Amino acid sequence: FESCVLYTLFGQIFAIMILTVAAAESAIGLAIMVNYYRLRGTIAVRALNLLRG
Repeated sequence: FESCVLYTLFGQIFAIMILTVAAAESAIGLAIMVNYYRLRGTIAVRALNLLRG
């Protein structure tokens, strides 16, 4: 019985970690967009290609 509970707990912790990483990626993307808007005053999708490099 204990092994089943341990594996269930491991799965829940793993799922929470995945959600945390996804939230961090979204926050970083949003921060990049906000900083780009502050610098340029607009968010033009075509102009974002200039960020590649």
